[in-house]
Amino acid sequence: MGAALDLPPELTHFLNRPAPQALLVRGAPGTGKTMLALSLLRAFPGRRIYISSRVRRADLELDFPSLCQSNPTGPLSIVEATGGGPDLHDAARALERSRKLIAADDPSHSLRALLLPPEVLEAWSQSSRVTPTLIVLDSWDALVERHIGGVGRADERLPSREEVERIALAQMAEGPVFLVFVVEHRQAGQLEYLVNGVVTMERETRNDRTDRWLRIDKLRGTRITEPSYPFSLEGGRFRCISPLGKDLRPYFGRIDPEPGPSPGQIWPGSVDYASFFGRLPLRKLTLIEHDPEVPLVAVNLLLTPIQSQTLQRGGRIFIVPPPGIHPIDVWDLYRERITKEAFLRQVRILGMPTRDESNDLDPALLPLPSGNVDGYNPRTPEAARFLSENPDPEIPNLGLTWISGLKAINSLVPGTYNADTLPGMALTYLHQSPVHGIWVGPEDDPLTQSLRSMALTRLRLVAREGRVFVQGLDPRTPSLVLSEGDDTHPYRLLLVV
Repeated sequence: MGAALDLPPELTHFLNRPAPQALLVRGAPGTGKTMLALSLLRAFPGRRIYISSRVRRADLELDFPSLCQSNPTGPLSIVEATGGGPDLHDAARALERSRKLIAADDPSHSLRALLLPPEVLEAWSQSSRVTPTLIVLDSWDALVERHIGGVGRADERLPSREEVERIALAQMAEGPVFLVFVVEHRQAGQLEYLVNGVVTMERETRNDRTDRWLRIDKLRGTRITEPSYPFSLEGGRFRCISPLGKDLRPYFGRIDPEPGPSPGQIWPGSVDYASFFGRLPLRKLTLIEHDPEVPLVAVNLLLTPIQSQTLQRGGRIFIVPPPGIHPIDVWDLYRERITKEAFLRQVRILGMPTRDESNDLDPALLPLPSGNVDGYNPRTPEAARFLSENPDPEIPNLGLTWISGLKAINSLVPGTYNADTLPGMALTYLHQSPVHGIWVGPEDDPLTQSLRSMALTRLRLVAREGRVFVQGLDPRTPSLVLSEGDDTHPYRLLLVV
């Protein structure tokens, strides 16, 4: 299911493994590490402690009030690490004064733990020996580097950063503790090999738009079904998207109710679509361009609510389907919303034979156009007449044309559609009836490109790692990730910020 999630399922499973566990979250500044850490804290069922060198307690309580509320094991405990305090020199001097109390072969880590940053010791004192506790060190870089200060290997009596990290992990192993290290460096280091899991946060720019990705590099004891997740931080909340499923039928035909009448426009059936791209005005054209990897089911997820809304209002639809789509496939999308009699009255499909042996969908079929027709005519006058003869001229109609369908017709009737005549033909349809035209085609196809200058709305659909990104070209929008619907909405568009 391509659903919006608070956490990847792999990380949710990781948080429910037996303690102790350690997770490394790494990435450059601004990639979303802190928001992921807060989401981990929100999801954790046990005690929660957040050591923050970035955000003050007051800001956390103001911006994330639900995070700071109590769960069954108590409220979130926040340890501020934004000021100065004892460093490694102070800790080493304390141990030196207690040297006679330490046995050389003492297996206990209790005294060596005094070499940890004081904020870590404070968090450890608040953890439970019985109840699992999640401790987030954000950021570990800031904590350990300030603690070590200018100490280098010149003073061999003092531990290095690597030794401090080993002490922290050894201390964690003495109780049911989940330890999350948040770091900003990307280089492979000691922690990467010692911890149980590694997650990398990335922020990429493609086509002048920002995408955010979470990469699961390692999770011991957890099956990694999806190693990568696109995510958003919109509204101060971490949300990621799982891949789209192949069977989206439960969501087809569902529409968001129209908030209010809008004469001369078609409600797109989705509040998300309307908020980013508006409604569909009559006698205008929407162009949806896609790369070859975008699945047909994803495009239909966007288009079906628009078609359902048109049919529900009594409008007519003319469809040039992609190859391999038969009238029975189109009827299957709407059989739960309208009767077959209404379907035959309101829908026309260009020229593909039916697979229904009874041929009871034949009235919805239109004949293939003849070739070698000059001028800017509709090529299929039956379709233009069907749209213009709607008994109620105030009810908007819809034209839905797949460029791949036109190319299939060209293979049967050569020369019917080309880049020179297609814009004029599209205008003919738009001006002969109250219709909005939606055209869907590959972004590198000449037929698709010929319609760009006349499109009021242009969308680009891009497939990446099983997800579909929706990018508004006109109007311009940031990247949106298409996710499946729920009990209320036909689909959702997650804004990547």
